[in-house]
Amino acid sequence: MARYAWYTRVTDTLHRLTVLSLVGGTLYMAGGLVYTLYMNGKRYEKQVTAKSAAIKENGENEAKE
Repeated sequence: MARYAWYTRVTDTLHRLTVLSLVGGTLYMAGGLVYTLYMNGKRYEKQVTAKSAAIKENGENEAKE
């Protein structure tokens, strides 16, 4: 195994930590974005379903009168 100078090892370590931090931060933010989009989609779907059910129920009540 080759022996590198101390500053080469320090620079390599800093580079690895920087890359891991950037990749980890990117994955964390992407995961948060996916979660937020999914939850907003579910909430919108519930809202639309409730609204269409209310319209349908309202229409049936008007037809009976």
